[in-house]
Amino acid sequence: VSYISKKGYSIVALPGACAFIPALVVSGLNPQPFTFYGFLDSKVEKRKKELFQLKFVSNTLIFYEAPHRILQTMKLMLDIFGDREVSLSREITKKFESVYRGKISDLLPTLENIKGEFVIVVSGFEKSFVDTELGVVEQVKFYIDNGMNKMEAIKSVSKERDMKKNDVYALYHQEVEK
Repeated sequence: VSYISKKGYSIVALPGACAFIPALVVSGLNPQPFTFYGFLDSKVEKRKKELFQLKFVSNTLIFYEAPHRILQTMKLMLDIFGDREVSLSREITKKFESVYRGKISDLLPTLENIKGEFVIVVSGFEKSFVDTELGVVEQVKFYIDNGMNKMEAIKSVSKERDMKKNDVYALYHQEVEK
C-alpha cells in the first residue's frame, strides 16, 4: 500500500467478511481493548510459544481456529492461560451458527466432535492479583516462572508498577544474590 500510494495510485478498502468483530460483540467479554491475532501456527510447539508470548496481555484476545485443531488449542490455552472466560463462535452468519460461553474447562467437553470454523475470544490477563498479592521481586519471579525471560519480566513489572526499570532490576538482583 505504501509503495503504490507513493506512485500516485489511490487505495480503496472495501468491507468484506470479518468474523472476529461479530464474535467479539456476542462474546460478552470486554470489547476493548482487544487484540486480534488470527490463526495460531499449525505446529504445536510454535503454537505453545505464541500462547506463552500472549499469556500476560491484558487485552481481550481473538483467534481464528480450524475445526480439527479447536480441542487441542483450547487445551493448550487452559494449560498456558489458566481457566479464563472464553467465547467460541462457530460458523458465524451461517445456518449452524452457535456461540459457547464460559470457562475454558467448562467448554472442553462440548468440543469433542464439533465441526465448523471457530472464532475464539479469550478474556485478557488480569494482573490485579499479582499486584496485590506479590511484592516486586516475587512478581518478577512469577513472570519468569510463567514463560517470560528475565528482562521481559523486569520491564513488565516496572511498567505495571510505574517504577524505573533500573530500580526493579536492582531489587531483583539484590534478592537473587542473597
